[in-house]
Amino acid sequence: MERLKRFLSGWRAIGLLALVAATIWLALPGLPDGRLHIHFLDVGQGDAILIRAPDGRQILVDGGPSPTALLNELGAVLPFWDRSLDLVVLTHPDGDHITGLIPLLDRYRVAQVLDVSQSDAAPEAGPWRARLAQLGTPRILAQRGMRMPVDGLALTVLNPGPTLLTGTASDDNNNAIVLRLDYGGTGFLLTGDAEREAEEAMIAAGLPLRADVLKIGHHGSAGASSPAFLAAVAPRIAVIQVGAENTFGHPHPDVLARLAGSDILRTDQRGRIEVISDGKQVWAKTER
Repeated sequence: MERLKRFLSGWRAIGLLALVAATIWLALPGLPDGRLHIHFLDVGQGDAILIRAPDGRQILVDGGPSPTALLNELGAVLPFWDRSLDLVVLTHPDGDHITGLIPLLDRYRVAQVLDVSQSDAAPEAGPWRARLAQLGTPRILAQRGMRMPVDGLALTVLNPGPTLLTGTASDDNNNAIVLRLDYGGTGFLLTGDAEREAEEAMIAAGLPLRADVLKIGHHGSAGASSPAFLAAVAPRIAVIQVGAENTFGHPHPDVLARLAGSDILRTDQRGRIEVISDGKQVWAKTER
């Protein structure tokens, strides 16, 4: 009997060690590795981008149209025990950007929020503002030139400008937050739903637009990604977040033609897209 007890005790110890090893193995992909990881999440017809800085800090830009899709995508990218975000950015309060974010506030600890003034008046943003107030989450309104401090990573707001654009094809889209990320010698431009008028304003302001990776504006709509803007950015990789068989005809054939010199990656075709930089080079991985 004693021999059997020792035998079973030994197997329990082996099982515990195996469990610990498995937990460590599962956690390894989520640990900081000194590289910049940008995950363009596959949330359908909408935007949701998770940035994992080289020092391990995590930034979520938009939440897509579906809370379920967003939480599933975050669960696939982040370790199961990780429920914290250092910054959440709402580029503008359209449903395909904000809907997933509202319930996110109850599942993740959010240190602070970068928002736009349009959210103060948008009906869709009412629950968002109310929950932020209940939680006491700091909310900062974006302004051109604002820099968010992240060790080793420059995160700069390029849009909206000092005066909001009016009378455009879509004022909400054209006053959305546009972010530039710089890590070492590599650059990334996240354009939200910015359209031609915002693109022209950024060019006229002489902003630094050239980038290795461009998140195509407004899901590849015909009103964005003008020839002049694409010439200024000259992206090597163009990422389009778009839903399969969407009813808007995104991405527009004209936009795809303008991107002929770039490597085009689409979430409707490739699923989740991860872009990685070591500060010198940029490469991409796709889910399929």
